[in-house]
Amino acid sequence: MNRARFRLEVAIDALARRTGSFVVLTFADRSLEANTRIVVAGCGRVGSALALHLAEEGHDVSIIDERPGMFKALGSTFNGTTHFGRPIDIRILKEAGIEFADAFVAVTNSDNANVMSVQLAKQVFGVPRTLARLDEPGRADSYRALDISYVAGAQLTANVIYERIVEEEFEYHVTFSGGDVEIVEMTLNEDADGITVADLEIRNQLRIAAIRRGDRTHIPDASFNLRKGDLVVASARLGVRDAVHQYLQEAEPS
Repeated sequence: MNRARFRLEVAIDALARRTGSFVVLTFADRSLEANTRIVVAGCGRVGSALALHLAEEGHDVSIIDERPGMFKALGSTFNGTTHFGRPIDIRILKEAGIEFADAFVAVTNSDNANVMSVQLAKQVFGVPRTLARLDEPGRADSYRALDISYVAGAQLTANVIYERIVEEEFEYHVTFSGGDVEIVEMTLNEDADGITVADLEIRNQLRIAAIRRGDRTHIPDASFNLRKGDLVVASARLGVRDAVHQYLQEAEPS
Protein backbone atom coordinates (compact mmCIF):
# COMPACT_ATOMS: atom_id res chain seq x y z
CA MET A 1 0.00 0.00 0.00
CA ASN A 2 1.47 3.35 -0.98
CA ARG A 3 1.72 6.42 1.20
CA ALA A 4 -1.08 8.33 -0.48
CA ARG A 5 -3.52 5.45 -0.04
CA PHE A 6 -2.55 4.99 3.62
CA ARG A 7 -3.09 8.70 4.26
CA LEU A 8 -6.47 8.64 2.51
CA GLU A 9 -7.71 5.55 4.36
CA VAL A 10 -6.68 6.93 7.73
CA ALA A 11 -8.41 10.24 7.02
CA ILE A 12 -11.61 8.79 5.63
CA ASP A 13 -11.94 6.10 8.26
CA ALA A 14 -11.33 8.59 11.03
CA LEU A 15 -14.05 10.90 9.77
CA ALA A 16 -16.39 8.03 9.03
CA ARG A 17 -16.38 6.58 12.57
CA ARG A 18 -17.46 9.26 15.04
CA THR A 19 -18.51 8.73 18.63
CA GLY A 20 -20.03 11.78 20.33
CA SER A 21 -17.79 14.78 19.72
CA PHE A 22 -14.55 12.96 19.03
CA VAL A 23 -13.04 10.90 16.25
CA VAL A 24 -12.19 7.22 16.61
CA LEU A 25 -9.15 6.54 14.43
CA THR A 26 -8.79 3.16 12.74
CA PHE A 27 -5.98 2.09 10.47
CA ALA A 28 -5.44 0.69 7.02
CA ASP A 29 -4.67 -2.84 8.26
CA ARG A 30 -8.44 -3.19 8.63
CA SER A 31 -8.56 -3.42 4.83
CA LEU A 32 -10.81 -6.15 3.47
CA GLU A 33 -9.23 -9.29 2.09
CA ALA A 34 -8.91 -9.61 -1.68
CA ASN A 35 -11.92 -10.94 -3.60
CA THR A 36 -14.35 -9.44 -1.10
CA ARG A 37 -17.82 -8.66 -2.43
CA ILE A 38 -18.56 -4.94 -2.30
CA VAL A 39 -21.65 -3.12 -3.54
CA VAL A 40 -21.32 0.58 -4.39
CA ALA A 41 -24.36 2.84 -4.79
CA GLY A 42 -23.68 5.84 -7.03
CA CYS A 43 -21.51 5.98 -10.13
CA GLY A 44 -20.57 9.65 -10.11
CA ARG A 45 -16.99 10.86 -9.75
CA VAL A 46 -16.61 9.41 -6.27
CA GLY A 47 -18.42 6.14 -6.88
CA SER A 48 -16.78 5.36 -10.20
CA ALA A 49 -13.29 6.11 -8.86
CA LEU A 50 -13.95 3.96 -5.79
CA ALA A 51 -15.35 1.06 -7.82
CA LEU A 52 -12.39 1.10 -10.20
CA HIS A 53 -9.91 1.21 -7.33
CA LEU A 54 -11.57 -1.65 -5.50
CA ALA A 55 -11.83 -3.77 -8.65
CA GLU A 56 -8.17 -3.19 -9.46
CA GLU A 57 -7.30 -4.55 -6.01
CA GLY A 58 -9.09 -7.80 -6.72
CA HIS A 59 -12.44 -7.17 -5.03
CA ASP A 60 -15.73 -8.36 -6.51
CA VAL A 61 -17.49 -5.06 -7.17
CA SER A 62 -21.05 -4.24 -8.20
CA ILE A 63 -22.13 -0.64 -8.77
CA ILE A 64 -25.64 0.79 -8.90
CA ASP A 65 -26.89 4.02 -10.48
CA GLU A 66 -30.25 5.22 -11.76
CA ARG A 67 -28.56 7.23 -14.52
CA PRO A 68 -27.47 4.70 -17.19
CA GLY A 69 -25.02 7.05 -18.86
CA MET A 70 -22.93 7.28 -15.71
CA PHE A 71 -21.46 3.81 -16.19
CA LYS A 72 -19.34 5.15 -19.06
CA ALA A 73 -17.03 6.65 -16.45
CA LEU A 74 -15.90 3.13 -15.53
CA GLY A 75 -14.29 2.58 -18.92
CA SER A 76 -13.79 -0.69 -20.74
CA THR A 77 -11.38 -2.21 -18.22
CA PHE A 78 -13.80 -2.35 -15.29
CA ASN A 79 -14.35 -6.02 -14.47
CA GLY A 80 -17.23 -5.59 -12.02
CA THR A 81 -20.95 -5.50 -12.74
CA THR A 82 -23.22 -2.50 -13.32
CA HIS A 83 -26.87 -2.29 -12.31
CA PHE A 84 -29.33 0.33 -13.52
CA GLY A 85 -31.83 1.41 -10.89
CA ARG A 86 -32.31 3.06 -7.51
CA PRO A 87 -30.19 1.86 -4.58
CA ILE A 88 -33.28 1.78 -2.34
CA ASP A 89 -34.97 -0.73 -4.65
CA ILE A 90 -34.82 -4.20 -3.04
CA ARG A 91 -34.85 -5.91 -6.44
CA ILE A 92 -31.89 -3.85 -7.69
CA LEU A 93 -29.94 -4.45 -4.48
CA LYS A 94 -30.48 -8.19 -4.78
CA GLU A 95 -29.47 -8.08 -8.45
CA ALA A 96 -26.22 -6.40 -7.38
CA GLY A 97 -25.53 -9.19 -4.91
CA ILE A 98 -26.33 -7.39 -1.66
CA GLU A 99 -27.36 -10.69 -0.02
CA PHE A 100 -23.77 -11.90 -0.27
CA ALA A 101 -21.98 -8.58 0.20
CA ASP A 102 -19.23 -8.04 2.76
CA ALA A 103 -19.46 -4.26 2.42
CA PHE A 104 -21.86 -1.64 1.08
CA VAL A 105 -20.94 1.96 0.27
CA ALA A 106 -23.52 4.64 -0.62
CA VAL A 107 -21.98 7.62 -2.41
CA THR A 108 -24.83 9.00 -4.49
CA ASN A 109 -25.47 12.75 -4.66
CA SER A 110 -28.51 12.35 -2.40
CA ASP A 111 -28.06 12.17 1.37
CA ASN A 112 -31.56 10.68 1.67
CA ALA A 113 -30.79 7.89 -0.79
CA ASN A 114 -27.49 7.20 0.95
CA VAL A 115 -28.95 6.87 4.44
CA MET A 116 -31.93 4.82 3.27
CA SER A 117 -29.82 2.40 1.22
CA VAL A 118 -27.34 1.94 4.06
CA GLN A 119 -30.19 1.18 6.45
CA LEU A 120 -31.51 -1.44 4.02
CA ALA A 121 -28.06 -2.97 3.67
CA LYS A 122 -27.58 -3.17 7.45
CA GLN A 123 -31.04 -3.98 8.73
CA VAL A 124 -32.58 -6.04 5.93
CA PHE A 125 -29.58 -7.81 4.45
CA GLY A 126 -27.18 -7.79 7.40
CA VAL A 127 -24.19 -6.41 5.49
CA PRO A 128 -21.40 -6.22 8.11
CA ARG A 129 -19.63 -3.09 6.86
CA THR A 130 -21.49 -0.05 5.54
CA LEU A 131 -20.54 3.54 4.84
CA ALA A 132 -22.53 6.53 3.59
CA ARG A 133 -21.47 9.77 1.94
CA LEU A 134 -22.78 12.87 3.70
CA ASP A 135 -22.93 16.17 1.81
CA GLU A 136 -25.09 18.19 4.19
CA PRO A 137 -23.19 18.74 7.49
CA GLY A 138 -26.40 19.60 9.30
CA ARG A 139 -27.50 15.98 9.02
CA ALA A 140 -24.50 14.57 10.89
CA ASP A 141 -26.41 14.23 14.17
CA SER A 142 -29.13 12.26 12.41
CA TYR A 143 -26.57 9.90 10.89
CA ARG A 144 -25.02 9.33 14.31
CA ALA A 145 -28.41 8.77 15.91
CA LEU A 146 -29.11 6.09 13.30
CA ASP A 147 -25.69 4.53 13.96
CA ILE A 148 -24.59 5.11 10.37
CA SER A 149 -20.89 5.37 9.62
CA TYR A 150 -20.33 8.24 7.21
CA VAL A 151 -17.80 10.31 5.33
CA ALA A 152 -18.51 14.05 5.51
CA GLY A 153 -17.05 14.98 2.14
CA ALA A 154 -17.57 18.72 2.35
CA GLN A 155 -16.14 18.94 5.87
CA LEU A 156 -13.14 16.80 4.95
CA THR A 157 -12.35 19.01 1.96
CA ALA A 158 -12.83 22.20 3.98
CA ASN A 159 -10.54 20.96 6.75
CA VAL A 160 -7.77 20.05 4.32
CA ILE A 161 -7.95 23.40 2.52
CA TYR A 162 -8.03 25.32 5.80
CA GLU A 163 -5.03 23.47 7.20
CA ARG A 164 -3.02 23.85 3.98
CA ILE A 165 -3.63 27.61 3.89
CA VAL A 166 -3.82 28.67 7.52
CA GLU A 167 -2.01 26.18 9.73
CA GLU A 168 0.43 24.02 7.80
CA GLU A 169 2.25 22.50 10.76
CA PHE A 170 2.05 19.02 9.28
CA GLU A 171 1.23 17.75 5.84
CA TYR A 172 -2.21 16.46 6.77
CA HIS A 173 -4.67 16.99 9.62
CA VAL A 174 -7.82 15.39 10.96
CA THR A 175 -9.14 17.66 13.68
CA PHE A 176 -10.99 16.67 16.84
CA SER A 177 -14.04 18.85 17.18
CA GLY A 178 -13.99 21.41 19.96
CA GLY A 179 -10.32 21.33 20.89
CA ASP A 180 -6.67 21.89 19.95
CA VAL A 181 -5.75 18.23 19.49
CA GLU A 182 -5.43 16.81 16.00
CA ILE A 183 -4.52 13.58 14.28
CA VAL A 184 -1.44 14.39 12.20
CA GLU A 185 0.89 12.70 9.77
CA MET A 186 4.67 13.03 9.96
CA THR A 187 7.40 11.52 7.81
CA LEU A 188 10.69 11.03 9.63
CA ASN A 189 14.11 12.08 8.32
CA GLU A 190 17.58 10.59 8.88
CA ASP A 191 17.91 12.22 12.32
CA ALA A 192 15.16 9.93 13.57
CA ASP A 193 17.11 6.75 12.75
CA GLY A 194 17.58 4.76 15.94
CA ILE A 195 15.50 6.86 18.31
CA THR A 196 12.53 5.24 20.03
CA VAL A 197 8.88 6.15 20.21
CA ALA A 198 9.49 7.32 23.78
CA ASP A 199 12.20 9.69 22.52
CA LEU A 200 9.82 11.30 20.04
CA GLU A 201 6.74 11.51 22.21
CA ILE A 202 6.13 14.54 24.43
CA ARG A 203 3.99 14.18 27.52
CA ASN A 204 0.55 15.78 27.05
CA GLN A 205 1.67 17.15 23.66
CA LEU A 206 2.45 14.34 21.22
CA ARG A 207 1.45 10.67 21.34
CA ILE A 208 2.21 8.20 18.54
CA ALA A 209 -0.67 5.93 17.51
CA ALA A 210 0.68 4.03 14.50
CA ILE A 211 3.66 3.78 12.18
CA ARG A 212 3.55 2.86 8.52
CA ARG A 213 6.81 1.25 7.32
CA GLY A 214 6.82 -0.19 3.84
CA ASP A 215 3.62 -2.18 3.44
CA ARG A 216 3.07 -2.79 7.16
CA THR A 217 1.39 -0.78 9.87
CA HIS A 218 2.78 -1.10 13.39
CA ILE A 219 1.09 -0.23 16.68
CA PRO A 220 4.28 0.61 18.59
CA ASP A 221 5.22 0.47 22.23
CA ALA A 222 7.55 3.00 23.83
CA SER A 223 10.68 1.00 22.91
CA PHE A 224 9.86 0.71 19.19
CA ASN A 225 12.85 1.90 17.11
CA LEU A 226 12.11 4.49 14.45
CA ARG A 227 13.67 4.76 10.99
CA LYS A 228 14.08 7.34 8.27
CA GLY A 229 11.03 7.32 6.00
CA ASP A 230 8.61 6.03 8.64
CA LEU A 231 5.14 7.51 8.22
CA VAL A 232 3.97 8.32 11.74
CA VAL A 233 0.37 9.02 12.72
CA ALA A 234 0.03 10.76 16.07
CA SER A 235 -2.27 12.84 18.20
CA ALA A 236 -0.72 16.27 18.68
CA ARG A 237 -1.50 19.60 20.20
CA LEU A 238 -1.26 22.68 18.00
CA GLY A 239 2.21 24.20 18.05
CA VAL A 240 4.12 21.01 18.87
CA ARG A 241 5.94 20.88 15.53
CA ASP A 242 8.75 23.15 16.75
CA ALA A 243 9.66 20.62 19.41
CA VAL A 244 10.10 17.74 16.95
CA HIS A 245 10.91 19.46 13.64
CA GLN A 246 14.52 18.19 13.66
CA TYR A 247 13.20 14.66 13.03
CA LEU A 248 10.75 15.51 10.26
CA GLN A 249 11.09 15.58 6.51
CA GLU A 250 10.18 18.92 4.98
CA ALA A 251 6.77 18.87 3.33
CA GLU A 252 6.88 18.65 -0.44
CA PRO A 253 5.72 21.83 -2.19
CA SER A 254 2.08 21.73 -3.24
